[in-house]
Amino acid sequence: MKLTERKKMILIHIAWILALAVILWPLFTIAKYDYPSADDWSFGKYMYRAMQAGEGIAGVFHAIYQTLEQNVWEARFSILILSALQPAAFGEHFYQITPYLMIGSVILSQFLLLRECIAGQAKENRWLILPIGIPMAILQVLYCPYPEESFYWYNGSVNYTFVYSLSLVLLTLYLEIALRETGKAKRVVLTVLACLLAILVGGNNFSTSVSTMCLLICLQILFLICRKDAFRRTWIVTLLETLSVLMCVTSPLTATRLNGNFGGSTATSPLMAIWLSLERTFLNIISWTNLKVLLLLVLLIPFFWKAVRKMNYEFRFPGLFTALTFGVYASQATATIYVDGTMGGGRQGAILWYFYVLWMVANVLYWCGWIAKRVLKAEKSEKADLLAQKYLLRYFAVTGALLAAVVLFGNVQSTTSYRAYRMWRNGWAQAYGAGWEERITVLKDDSVKNPVFRPLNYVELLMYTDLQPENGYVWVNTACAEYYGKESVTVVAGTTGE
Repeated sequence: MKLTERKKMILIHIAWILALAVILWPLFTIAKYDYPSADDWSFGKYMYRAMQAGEGIAGVFHAIYQTLEQNVWEARFSILILSALQPAAFGEHFYQITPYLMIGSVILSQFLLLRECIAGQAKENRWLILPIGIPMAILQVLYCPYPEESFYWYNGSVNYTFVYSLSLVLLTLYLEIALRETGKAKRVVLTVLACLLAILVGGNNFSTSVSTMCLLICLQILFLICRKDAFRRTWIVTLLETLSVLMCVTSPLTATRLNGNFGGSTATSPLMAIWLSLERTFLNIISWTNLKVLLLLVLLIPFFWKAVRKMNYEFRFPGLFTALTFGVYASQATATIYVDGTMGGGRQGAILWYFYVLWMVANVLYWCGWIAKRVLKAEKSEKADLLAQKYLLRYFAVTGALLAAVVLFGNVQSTTSYRAYRMWRNGWAQAYGAGWEERITVLKDDSVKNPVFRPLNYVELLMYTDLQPENGYVWVNTACAEYYGKESVTVVAGTTGE
């Protein structure tokens, strides 16, 4: 039976949705065993106290205010706001929404951006959002460098993974405001939302805030040259995001933190930090571009081709597009290289990885558009389109099978999904959860002022750092004690009492 193009796309959609479900199932299965840690307690204590006192919505805003007012360390105000909303403050078991929120935000924000970019004016391209967006997300989730900090630890993931996602939503709204003809009321609503997101993103981690600022400024210059109407609609969003970044950079608290952690000195000069970020980002791209990534791009090329053929865009200057987007990508590392000479820790490494996959997809799509619209003659582009349509299902099956084989036989044990499955299958996650349930019972007992716990016996852990024994990172224990109103929290091997 000959399948129509619509039926082929339905089958491809089903295949990708099933693949995504398989990838996400183990990651979400162990979510019920996820518990707060470290800065979750430090930044969430006011919210926890407000909820325990039954203060309701007024208590939520007061707790955020207290978190901001009592802060003497963190200049990035958005980090304080989002961290104060730590889910366990509303009930310990609400914390298990953390991986759903983080992974879901990455996937959905990229779907929204894809919809805006490839289907904003070509409505028929909506059929291509999932076939392009799901494989991107699968690769990003499967090979996330530090899932402990990026999916399961609220404080770390909300200010990196989630804010990365907010930056994509901001970009989506920005492009919608700039390029789409909408009613005045809708545009006002979108502008207000974009301004709020610009402040939140600009006041958060420097990797995302600086790269977003660079991207918005580039677009603003482009609009000033080519689309003055778009410039007039969007300048306020760029201004607010830039001002938020500058406010954090120039805050006295930034100097306080620099003095406390690095003795008041930086690892290099600003110009050298910019150069090194370009150099190291290039090396990162080289090291990450392996057979899996190349097969993914090959798999997506027919969908890119179908998308760009219907898009009302000329795809001029692809080399300039690659250079500018590379510069934006590299700017994510500039702040940390300037301060400590590194590309950043675990949760920052994760957003560099997300952005890398997005950057690769965006550039291959753009170059496909340049070839289709500006290199090939119209009849040859049409012929290539018909050829892709004719063999789409077979092409998808072969390249998809090759990609699956490379994943399965290429150290699958290191993937996030397999690690989560192994934790669940061996009972390590369940044992960790049971241990924390016992601890919470003691921590919520007002008669126990100085609880003493045993270390939890886990073999491998995808959650963030546990309470620490006496020779460990014991500030985590102090934060836990303050959160629950204890005089101290101690972990001693072999101890069974309180």
